[in-house]
Amino acid sequence: MLLFIVLTYLFTWSFHLAIPVLGLPFTMDIHHPSMLLYFVGILGPSASAIFVIWRSEGIKGVKQLLASALRWRFNPIWYLFSIFIVALLKFVNIGFHIKAVPVLSQWTTQWISYPLVLGLSQLWVILGEEYGWRGFALPRLQEQFGSLGASIAMGFLWASWHFPMFIVPGSPQYTDSFFSSFSAYLLLVTFWSIIMTMLYNRTKGSVLVCMLFHAFINIAAFTIRMPKEATSMIILYIPIMIPSIILLPKPLFAFRSSRV
Repeated sequence: MLLFIVLTYLFTWSFHLAIPVLGLPFTMDIHHPSMLLYFVGILGPSASAIFVIWRSEGIKGVKQLLASALRWRFNPIWYLFSIFIVALLKFVNIGFHIKAVPVLSQWTTQWISYPLVLGLSQLWVILGEEYGWRGFALPRLQEQFGSLGASIAMGFLWASWHFPMFIVPGSPQYTDSFFSSFSAYLLLVTFWSIIMTMLYNRTKGSVLVCMLFHAFINIAAFTIRMPKEATSMIILYIPIMIPSIILLPKPLFAFRSSRV
């Protein structure tokens, strides 16, 4: 597990930190060198997981890892949950502050502006991350720390892995206040991690459902603009997080010896 973490951070941070080191502006233009460095860096978790498993279990283990995203036969409720829950929470949030119709019109326009680019970019993101985070790391962390303990550990690892983007001007995570923005992000990502651990276990180890949830978190972030007066999304996740914890397998916390 330690080798996976070291390789993941080393791989991703080498590419993402190269953006400010080379003095490149961060832009959403997919043809810009900074985006090339960003997208290559995204491959860190999955590339590291494949290498570590190949090193210890051979090609058979790699095939088993890749097959985890093909587990699609589970209760359809988890498809609906993973695809729509984040957007639903955002619209509920918006509904408390401004009229729904103008927001829906704006959201629809944003959604269809660049659907192919948005879809392909998120496909790249989930393939680059989730084989590593949920396919490799989560089951091992659960064995070592229990389901909730693993979710919290995963939240820290996942959020910290994004650290370079908090110091790259122009990136989605960059703000003038690093400490407050990263602290809020760490808490939010930990909430997501708990929900994804629940989804993973409820679908008997399907990485696919985690990929869908991850993708639609990002799609909602890029397409649904929140008014400044809106309630923090961290608070809105609490009613979803609590049932997710209840649905986690036992033990919630444990401490056992680790494996690769």
